[in-house]
Amino acid sequence: MLGIDENGLGPLLGPLVVTGTLLKFKNSPVSWFEGIADSKLFFKTRSKNNFSLIEETVISFFSLAEKKMPSSPAEIFYAFTRNMNCPHAVNICSGRIPSKFMWADSEKTWKRCLEFSRWAEEKGIEIESIYSDFICPFSLNQFTKTHSKLFLDFVSFCKIMKAATDKNNLDVQTGKIGGLKFYSPYLRHVMNECDTKIISEKGERSLYSLRQKEVEFKLGFFMDVEKKSFPAAISSIIGKYIRELSMFSIRESLGIKNDISGYHDRKTKRLTNDINLGRIPRECVFRNK
Repeated sequence: MLGIDENGLGPLLGPLVVTGTLLKFKNSPVSWFEGIADSKLFFKTRSKNNFSLIEETVISFFSLAEKKMPSSPAEIFYAFTRNMNCPHAVNICSGRIPSKFMWADSEKTWKRCLEFSRWAEEKGIEIESIYSDFICPFSLNQFTKTHSKLFLDFVSFCKIMKAATDKNNLDVQTGKIGGLKFYSPYLRHVMNECDTKIISEKGERSLYSLRQKEVEFKLGFFMDVEKKSFPAAISSIIGKYIRELSMFSIRESLGIKNDISGYHDRKTKRLTNDINLGRIPRECVFRNK
């Protein structure tokens, strides 16, 4: 089961992060580990407690996926984003990812890792891979000169799907994009190596069957997927953490001392009005759309 979710489609500054979590499981349906929820619920406020909880949880996911404990946030960031390259040498999105964990309590982290590992073993669940497609503001701005952000979101979803289409009995669960109901024309364009069949296209969910050579897999676009799909909920949390690490790097690079989310809130707008970009290109920081 592959669950995909995005973080940061509509902010004022910072990256778009699309994350996929691939679970291998013995039992169906997949059970949920207690305390895992959509990152919007998991992270209602920007408090120290919520930052601690999200970092401790992501460390647990990393340890289960990579079979080892991470040494730093930077190790998690680069393990999940993989071959991410800055189009410019400035590298403000990831050049200052912290080398030490900032929020996690070591004792609580160790306990959560053990609980999650025991639960996964008991339920017969394995995290086979986690991958975040990291789209920096510059790349996003270049893409949206000719296409919409929603299409970029769709392309990233497909990029993650393509990495897993060699799996037998794959079930892909992803979020609705912009409330769209009909995805078949886009699937036939972007996933053109697959034969696409429509199962149903409705407001709450749009379901498809895709075949590539001898491998056939299911694909569903769901409203509020992160509340219905356990791997998508994991993706939501990890994507949130990856974006927060990037926002930390951006704030450090720009000399912003206050904690800002990058979204269209009053605090972000007020502080960004006074930013001195220096030699940093504006389109490496701010979204054009």
